[in-house]
Amino acid sequence: MEKEIIAVGHPEGEYAGRLADYINEKSLLNLKMVAFQSKEKMAEYRKRHNPKYEIVPPEWDEEPLSDGERFFFCEEKEQEKERGIYRYQAADLIAARIREVAGLKRGHSEVNGASKYIAIYSPVGRCLKTSFSLTLGQMLANNYRVLYLNFENYSGFGRFLKAQKASDFTDLFYYFRNMPDEFFTKMEESAISVNGLLIIPPALSYLDTESIGEEEWDKFFQAVSDSGRYDYILLDLSDYVKGLYRILQKCSIIYTLAPADGVAMAKIQQYETILSEMHCEGILNHTKKLTPPIFKKIPIEPEELLHSELADYVRRITEEDFNWLKKPQ
Repeated sequence: MEKEIIAVGHPEGEYAGRLADYINEKSLLNLKMVAFQSKEKMAEYRKRHNPKYEIVPPEWDEEPLSDGERFFFCEEKEQEKERGIYRYQAADLIAARIREVAGLKRGHSEVNGASKYIAIYSPVGRCLKTSFSLTLGQMLANNYRVLYLNFENYSGFGRFLKAQKASDFTDLFYYFRNMPDEFFTKMEESAISVNGLLIIPPALSYLDTESIGEEEWDKFFQAVSDSGRYDYILLDLSDYVKGLYRILQKCSIIYTLAPADGVAMAKIQQYETILSEMHCEGILNHTKKLTPPIFKKIPIEPEELLHSELADYVRRITEEDFNWLKKPQ
């Protein structure tokens, strides 16, 4: 079946063309996007093809659509209401906004409904958990819209995230609690993209989030999942998060890493015993225990992880879960 058409027009340079090329290449919409720099050429195209949707500057809103919907580029984020689409943001965020205002499903990144949660957790320290998470996240981001959240006591992200932003997860959760109407806008503004993986900078201190209770975590994760903005949400978890087991129970896959030594195995066994005693067998059923080999070198910069021995290992060990060999790379 041929895709329905969304026509996008803007007089400024090659803006509309670059936007259409990116969205079509990444298949971010179940629509074919065609671009125009001229209002007159767009009108001619409209008569022949009758596009399902249009996105244009407000001054192009002259001829009504006979059978379709029209949305409008806006120059200020505050103007992004109802049919407004703020144009000074990343193309993937524009695509997410289009899906929101038009009530669309995603393109090939559709993962059957609400966001799927993936947890990376281990009761054992220094097990490559965060490097594994960032590698898997960037691999998934090649085909999906992925959000990464880190809840370690000391994440060290201030050291290796080159693009620093003023806000972190503490600020984001403040908006969730007190200004819910602006929460997702704040999330988009806070996110840092690393090879397409969207990262919210973690709280500087885990003490900043220790007041968040189990029910608040439930509401937070439910809101993010139900928003439809992300296909996968990667949770790099640690023991200090309240309601850890409740969070793990939300996850479709849980990767538990540990080195192959006696002490580590004893900790894993104790963890599994506790889960069984607490009747959390569902967590065990969704857990994949991994023992990574010793790698010669793990890159410090997260964007370099995709070109490392670790990436080869992650791709091989998760092939059954994500069918990497069948996905366009």
